[in-house]
Amino acid sequence: MIYAIENQSVFDVAVQESGSVLAAFDWALKNGLSLTEDLAPGQQLISPNSDFINADVAGYFKGKKQMIATGFNIADGQSIIPTLGIGTMRVGTTFIVG
Repeated sequence: MIYAIENQSVFDVAVQESGSVLAAFDWALKNGLSLTEDLAPGQQLISPNSDFINADVAGYFKGKKQMIATGFNIADGQSIIPTLGIGTMRVGTTFIVG
């Protein structure tokens, strides 16, 4: 059994614990979750039996004591779009091609 951390998804848990994103389906089914469902920090997840185990990848994360949490929450004001710079420019409005 593992406990989810903030901004962690089923995909993150699958890669971290099983070493393969393909194991996400097994994690979701075992825990009665949707693949896209947000996990709550501290939420308990039961480890499934999976045919999609990559022990080298999972061992790497365990050896480094690395936890994967790639998600973000728009409701909390988090965004992957920068507030300044080229990532915010729009052709014809803030970026004029002439």
